[in-house]
This record gives sequence, C-alpha cells and structure tokens, in this order.
Amino acid sequence: MGLFRKGENWFIDYRVQGRRIREKIGASRKLAESVLSKRRLQVAEKKYLDIRHASRETFGDFAPKYMEWASGRLRRPDHEAGYIRTLSLKFENVRLCDFDLAKVEKFMSMRLKEAKQHPFRGKSAGSLSAEELRRRIQAWTADDPPTVSKSQVNREVSCLRRILNKAADWKLLPAKPLAGLKLYDEREFIRKRYLKPEEIRNVLAVCSSPAREVVIFALYTGRRFGEIMGMRWPEVDLENGYVYYPRTKKKEPDQVGLPPRARQVLAALYSDRTGEHVFRRRDGTRLKDVRSAFRLALRKNGISDFHFHDLRHTAVSYMIMNGLDLKTIAEMVGHTTAEMVDKRYGHLSPDHKRVAVELYGSAMDRLSGFAPSSTKRAGNGPEVDTFWTLEEKRGVEPNPASVESAGKIRENTALRPRSSAVEQPPCKR
Repeated sequence: MGLFRKGENWFIDYRVQGRRIREKIGASRKLAESVLSKRRLQVAEKKYLDIRHASRETFGDFAPKYMEWASGRLRRPDHEAGYIRTLSLKFENVRLCDFDLAKVEKFMSMRLKEAKQHPFRGKSAGSLSAEELRRRIQAWTADDPPTVSKSQVNREVSCLRRILNKAADWKLLPAKPLAGLKLYDEREFIRKRYLKPEEIRNVLAVCSSPAREVVIFALYTGRRFGEIMGMRWPEVDLENGYVYYPRTKKKEPDQVGLPPRARQVLAALYSDRTGEHVFRRRDGTRLKDVRSAFRLALRKNGISDFHFHDLRHTAVSYMIMNGLDLKTIAEMVGHTTAEMVDKRYGHLSPDHKRVAVELYGSAMDRLSGFAPSSTKRAGNGPEVDTFWTLEEKRGVEPNPASVESAGKIRENTALRPRSSAVEQPPCKR
C-alpha cells in the first residue's frame, strides 16, 4: 500500500484479496493519505466491500436486472419501466457508487424546469410524418409549455431510490445512498373537485348506457376505476350484497358491502349477463373504458376540470358530510387507514361549512348577549339550551341533526315545534 503522484493528481495503491487496486484521489496529498488510512482500516476489519466492483456497475447495466426482479412483485411494472426510461436519459452511464443526495437533489430541481412530454408522442405520433412531427413539436415548445409536476418528479426519484436500495441489498453498495432524501410536498396539489348535487343529477341524465351504470356504481361505492372495470360475477354476492376485490392498491384483497342502489344496478346487469365480467358493451364484449362517454356527458353540462377519479372524491366527501365515521369510509372505499381519508378527502362543500359557521356565530351571539337564547325539548326529555339553527332563522322546523351537531342535544329524536319553545331573557354581561 502506498501513495504516488502522477502529474498533478495523487493516487493510492493497495491490495484486497490478492487484487491490486489503484484509486485516483486528486491534487491534495493530505486527502490521499486520509483515504488510504480509511482503506487500510476497512481491509483490517474485513469491512471492505468491493467498491471497485460496484463502481463498474452503471445505472444502465443494473436497471434491467432490477426490472427482472421487480416484474412479478410490483403492481404496475409498466409504470416502473417508464420511470427508468426517463432516469436513463440522465443517469445511464453513472456508476451506482457515484449516486449521492447532492446529485439526486440537483436532478430534482432541474427536472422541475423541464417541459412536459410533448403531446404528439405515442399513438398520435405514429400517423405523422417525421417533418410534420418535428414542426408540431417546435410549435409546442415555442408556446412556453407546462413543466414537469412535483408529483411526477417524486415518482421518478422514488423509483431511483428503490433501485439503489436493491443494489445495497445485493451488496453492490456499502449503504443506501438516498436514505435521507426528502421528496417534494404534494399536499398543495391534492384535487378537491367534486360534483354538487345538481351536477350529479344533470350528468346522470345525459350519460348513456353502459357508462351510466358505471358512473352510478362509482358514486355509490367510491371505488377506483380499475377495481370497478375489473369486477367479475364470481366475485359478486348479490344475495348478501357484497363485492370481493382480489387486487387493490393497498396490495391485499377487499370485501365490502353494497348500498341498495348499487345492488339494483348489478342485479339489472346480472339478468342480461353474457360473460364473467360485470360491465360489458351492448354487443356483449367486455367494457374496458367509459371515460370518453363520461367526458362527453360533462361537456354537455358545461362541467370542466373533472376526471373520472373525482367521482371517488365526490363519494367520500358526501360520506363525510352525512356523518359516516372515517374508519368505516376507509373500509368502504379501500383506503389503508382512516387518517388517509381525512388527509385526502376531508374537504366539505362551501354550503356545509357555511352552515357550521353560522351555527357557531349564532351561538356566540347568544353567549355574548347580542341575541336571545332559546330552549328546545328533545322528545319527552327535559328542556335544554340550544344553538340557533339556519332552519329557525328561515321559519322552518329545525333539523335535529343540526342541533345535535352543535353538541347540545344528543338524543336522536324529533324536536317539538318552534311555538313550544320557552324564551329566556338575554344573558347578563
């Protein structure tokens, strides 16, 4: 083992398991001495992992081995292959041992500035000549196209981290180089779009069969598009009102109950079944996609910025607004935890929030002496002090659910008419 200088750079020379290894360190002799001491310690403690072997393995060489391992283990290996194609454009010739946090974080920041994939790549590009394709791409890039989103960058970098972690598991790297990597925060991009009641009715009115049945089932169950379109009759129990989903996003089977309307939809389809799949075309073939028909129904009603997956948001939002607990909702729609439901779908309609705000404002008026208080009798129970409700302001019989939501009346019984209320003097300041 030793040091030697060649030109302006210092090299270290040592042997591991009978093999001679030389490493280029740089112009600093002190740094070369430090690295040599570290190598000697690693060899003496038998902790030296063959770094030179890992250095010869590039990302482009290792990625096919990883995909061969992942093909039968990942739910969507085609998505993983797409991320690897993107990563290969930047890291194909980079050695596995050269990856570190600084390199990957720089890639993340640069990737955010890149334009999204041009719209003429793939199926639409096949019918265009090379000259026409080039002209359209130039015209698209000249118009300041949108850049890659944070969520897309997170997916690509997560794929890179999985690849490097697997290389570390296979002893090609001494440690997992991206263990401390922090991804971009995507909470600001969580979609909160859902249909209002009148929009639901209008969409169903113009949506044609068989897309209409799929939309109704999605609204009543909140399940994902792939789970709905993959349903088969052997997995449906109409008698007891259950559906069994063998493959879900949470990587475990799921069995959930069906609301009455969803059971009626399936019962009508069961009477005319022609194969094992539940949703089929009019000619009897399997129905694989209804999103084109769904978009047409949206356009007829002037609804924009709405996707089929937003029907899931719609279903979960109304489940929450109608008082279902988060754990039950998570089980119904196929989420892993109740916290995930609260985080992604715990948004309420503006009208629903307005009711809560006015209820609280009326209560605070009463407590502050700006408005008279009122008493209501719950069933045959004692008179209790309650909030003012919106129904009372409009001269309508108050809704027991509104009063109960205010935390004053817990019994689920009807209230007596407004005329039976006993007025109390304003509270003293």
